[in-house]
Amino acid sequence: MRASRPVDLTQIPAVPWAWVDEHVYAAIRGCSVKVLQRERRLNIGCRFRRINGTAIRYKLGDITAFLESQPGGGGSPIPAAPARRGPGRPRRSLP
Repeated sequence: MRASRPVDLTQIPAVPWAWVDEHVYAAIRGCSVKVLQRERRLNIGCRFRRINGTAIRYKLGDITAFLESQPGGGGSPIPAAPARRGPGRPRRSLP
């Protein structure tokens, strides 16, 4: 098993036609390589290209398109009030 290597995202060219490997893509997304492998197996996630049957490459343009297509997630502009609990069932008294 390979140890994870640190990825310097400043060294990646900012052109949409550049290809990156799964370690760089995982660093961009902030997830593990295992998550990307699971997404590929389930046929979900970003488009990828398999080279020579083993090497996986992602195009930066496809990565940005995929990330922009995802829902924003997070809260609403107005915070929701905490849920109030009703009176419910009375507590059991101790003997």
